[in-house]
Amino acid sequence: MKISNLNARIELQISNSNRDEIGNWKEEWETAYSCFAFVDSRGQSGGEVSVAGLIVDHSDLIFTIRYTPKLKDITTNTHRILFQNDYYDIKRVDFMNFKNKTLKLYAKRVER
Repeated sequence: MKISNLNARIELQISNSNRDEIGNWKEEWETAYSCFAFVDSRGQSGGEVSVAGLIVDHSDLIFTIRYTPKLKDITTNTHRILFQNDYYDIKRVDFMNFKNKTLKLYAKRVER
């Protein structure tokens, strides 16, 4: 992969569950890692569809980043991506044959 293709800044965030003073669980997100990525939508379902008269955007993206040992424990349950002020849930993590060079993160935009 050409290093010049990594031209989009992303943040990988991790979820922390904490209890408040009365015992309710609260989920908080903090930045675990920030890096540059190659962002691609090729091969993913996406686009806009009409549902009940509303236009809904189903944006699926593929983020390709360089591997670092900090990301060896990345999971789809505890991590998400912040890209251009939108949050993306990670649906699949591809370690690219475990060569420790790149990671592909398949993600879907979160509706807010």
